[in-house]
Order: sequence, then C-alpha cells, then structure tokens
Amino acid sequence: MSIPFGFGQGDNNELAGIFESIGKMLRNGPTTGAVDWESARASSAEALNASGDQPSQNTTGGQAATHMADVWLNDATIFPSNGLQAVSLTRKEWLNSTFDSWKAIVEPVAEGVATAMSSLMPTSDQIGSLEIPDEILNGLPPEMAANMRAMLNNPDISALTGPLMAMAQSMGATMFGMQFGQALGTMATEVLSSTDIGIPLTSDSHPMLVATNVDEFARGLALDTNDVYVYVALRELAHQRLFAHAPWLSSQVLAAISDYARGVRVDNTRIQEAMSQIDPNDPNALNEALGGNLFEATQTPEQTAALTRLEVLLALIEGWVTIVVTQATGGRLPTADALEETFRRRRAAGGPTERLFAGLVGLEIHPRRIREATALWKRIGEISSIDKRD
Repeated sequence: MSIPFGFGQGDNNELAGIFESIGKMLRNGPTTGAVDWESARASSAEALNASGDQPSQNTTGGQAATHMADVWLNDATIFPSNGLQAVSLTRKEWLNSTFDSWKAIVEPVAEGVATAMSSLMPTSDQIGSLEIPDEILNGLPPEMAANMRAMLNNPDISALTGPLMAMAQSMGATMFGMQFGQALGTMATEVLSSTDIGIPLTSDSHPMLVATNVDEFARGLALDTNDVYVYVALRELAHQRLFAHAPWLSSQVLAAISDYARGVRVDNTRIQEAMSQIDPNDPNALNEALGGNLFEATQTPEQTAALTRLEVLLALIEGWVTIVVTQATGGRLPTADALEETFRRRRAAGGPTERLFAGLVGLEIHPRRIREATALWKRIGEISSIDKRD
C-alpha cells in the first residue's frame, strides 16, 4: 500500500535503519499496535541529529515578542489571554514536548492502513484449502516438498501461520513508525511554534516558539528579526486563544481524520486481476505491477466528505488567525504586509501543515479555500463586530 509520508523514497541509510528495526523486532518479539512508537521516536531523533540542533542565541527575543503580541491581540479578538509566559524551545525540545500528541493524529490512519492490509492476507481456512499441483511439488527438493505437504495437511494450520501473520503486521508497524519518525524529525527543523501545523500539539495552551527555526526563517527573509519574532508570536498566541476558547475545533479535526481512516480500503479484486495478467516468463512484469498504484487505497465518498470537512476546518482556522493577526498589527508593525505575504507563499509552496496532511491522508489544502475563509472572517467583522465574529 502507499504508506503515508512517502515510505520507500528514502536513501540506503534509511533502508538500513528499517532492517535494523526489523531485526530488533525479531529479537524482542512482535510490536503491538499499528505504529511502533519506539521506532518512531528513534527515527525522529536520528533525522534531527543529521540536521543539527544549535540553540538560539536570541535568548530574550521570544519572551519580549510574545509579551508585546499578547497586548496587541487584546484589541483584535474577544478571546482573552491565558497569561502564560512564552517558552523558547530547541528543535529537540519541540520534538519531545509534542511527541505524545502525535499519537492521536497518526494512530487512526495507521490502524486503517493495517486493517486494510490485513484484509488482503489469507485466512487459515483459505491456506488450508490450497492445493498445490503435484508437478510443482515434484519439482521441489524432496525434503521441502514433504514439508509443504505436511503443512497443508496440518489440521491446525493457524498454529503455523499465526506467527507469520503477526510478524507481517509487526513489520508494517515498524515501517510506519520509522517513516513517520523521519517526517517528524524533518518537521522539527521547520516548525516555528507549537501550533504551526494549524492545530495545538500541547495540552496546556503554553505558547512555544522554536527559536532556532525562527532565527533561520528571519535570516532567509532579510527582515528585522524582532519583527519576525513578533509576527510569529502573534500567530502562536492567536492560535492558542482560539483553541482555548473553542476547544471543539481540535476534536473536530481529529474526528475528520478518524472518519477518513475508518474508510481505508484496498481493492482486492483489482489486485487479483492484475496478478492474473502477469506473464511469469517476463522477469520485469511483477516489478512493474508492484511499482504502480496497485496497493493504493480506493477513496470512498465518505472519505471524500471527511477530507472536505477537514480542509474547510483548517482553512477556517488559518483564515481567522490571519485576520486577527492583521488587525492586531494595524499600524504597529511596518513589515506586517510583507510577513503576511511570506506566510501565504509558505503555505502555497507546502509548509509543515500542508505536508503533514498531504502525507497523512492525501489532503491538498487549496490556497483558494484559505483565501475564501479569510475573506469570510473579514466580511463578518465588517458587517457586524469582532465580538459577534468570534
């Protein structure tokens, strides 16, 4: 199946790590659950170590920026401040502080994939009913042929196949965990705050800035670093206020992901038809079949509806934050327009939010949808009031 986050597109080092994890699994026993979180944690740490994690030299910029942003936001939204002091994180600290939150986001999809793949595995009854032609068995070494006959005639064949099936499922969990860990380690080098993916990743509403990444982001823009800190802090605090006072938003995002995951299906008929057409005399035929989209999930109408709902929710969140931040900076931050345009382009080019949901559920968040949501919030504020809008 097309496993999320582009598994199989890595380099030899990644493959070596996968085989090492599989070896560990064989030594320690099968993994329970659809995701091997131990492998995910180790893989994310390796990816982050490869990128480096130098602490920021700007030790006070984040706190000063969030204090200023907190005051400015009071004029732009009725949602009050939680009064919590901002924390500047290293990349590793962001990874550790958000790691457990990813389980609620990723596990439903992983379980959906595992269930779909399990449906392709033959049952013990199906295996027991197999009949291998004598001409094939006679072509095998005598000892192997005898073992095959004994296995197929075993009345309790599930005792033989059960461990193999468990191992296959455990290997899937290990590979899923490793690939997600790689994606998470890469994300740690890009995210600017704890809400940069559009939903909160901590439970205490504490504003957090990944200072090293904000520093690098500011250098790439050739803008005043203090301005960038203030703008990022405004977005972080606006997200935190929104989710603190509309807590149902997070649960609705997770519900849409779960609804999508429950519908993951693989077309077994298509696989059987494709395999029946493979020319056994063509050594490349099997590789070509497996290299295509043979094992990709078939999207159902229910999944399409879940993805549409998810896209609308994320767009409404982003649109509200954009409008509130724009109102908060009005006349106070000369570079606000340039920074707003930078974040718009960042989303359009595929920022952390876009890549996360594209890899997880195949969702493409259209820039047009975010523009429409932003225009909606702006219009509501114009024809009524900030109080009624919020």
